[in-house]
Amino acid sequence: MSQSFKSYIKRAVFFTPIFIMLYNNGSNFYGYSPVLYSNPFADISGEQWIKESPIQFFIGYFINIVVKNPLTTHWIMISLGFIYLFISLFLFDRYCFNGKNISKILFFTPFFLILFTWIGKPDTLTVGSLFYLIVFGGNIVLGFVFTLVLIFSHPQIAFIYFVLIKYLNLFKFKLQHFITVAIGYLIYFFYYSQLNDFQGRYGVISNELDRVFKTIFTNTLGGLISLFMWLWIIIFLSGIIKNKKFQLAFLFVFSISFFTLDHTRIFTLLAVPLVIYISNNKNFLETFENILDKKIMYFLGFFQIQKRADGRIVDGVNYYENQYFNELINLFLRLVEKL
Repeated sequence: MSQSFKSYIKRAVFFTPIFIMLYNNGSNFYGYSPVLYSNPFADISGEQWIKESPIQFFIGYFINIVVKNPLTTHWIMISLGFIYLFISLFLFDRYCFNGKNISKILFFTPFFLILFTWIGKPDTLTVGSLFYLIVFGGNIVLGFVFTLVLIFSHPQIAFIYFVLIKYLNLFKFKLQHFITVAIGYLIYFFYYSQLNDFQGRYGVISNELDRVFKTIFTNTLGGLISLFMWLWIIIFLSGIIKNKKFQLAFLFVFSISFFTLDHTRIFTLLAVPLVIYISNNKNFLETFENILDKKIMYFLGFFQIQKRADGRIVDGVNYYENQYFNELINLFLRLVEKL
């Protein structure tokens, strides 16, 4: 095991419990569907849009045959998703980022907050597939596999990724890649054609346009800050904000996230190619290393906000909603009153 991989594991062991404690919603099992783990093509009543991202159910189906427990299968899939992303980040750093650490840069954005507050969604598989594609872009077979995983993780975000990969030139997007993407979507639409009618993401958004506009125009400043969070400091000070490609890509991603309810989450996921792009800029990297890449500064990474439906600004877990936390606070207050 290489020394660099050991250091990756050490960081994961240190930071993961902290993020779980701060930002894991615990009781929220996003994407959990016992029915779909038993049959990925089955009809479900609630949260039907999760059928648009079936990768975890196709993989989970075979796991569930062995473990015979959908809840256990779900948590195995969550664990596999984080391992999948973890390895993709390591390979990207080693082969495409000159040994530097992209996770350090992502740490100062809401990236990890999103992964842990929305745990259970296929976000780890979505973003991980992007990094694998950049690493193995020249390999036709692996490129096809990761393209397929990406599309089946989130077909809409996958399409935006392909556009940004080409526009930002994250790797040489050749004819073979266009063909691979086309075949991937053909397979996906074949899967989609086998399903009965259900309410997808577009249906959810189109039926709640009033909430969409309320979301964007409520806490607007907080919402803008939450997009890149602490990384905004480096974006402005390094001068990358003047980069035309950055500006156009940012407006493109922001315009799409405008029409969503989980506003910061969608922007954060869509903006990963943009973060990769600016991380290859010399001025950006130097500014980042001089300001944020300090041990004391990493405490900032634990303080994140995100903007969710109705424009509500949240930081992950609201402990005041927890009964035991409330009882503990009340006990503390009674002790203070006695003193």
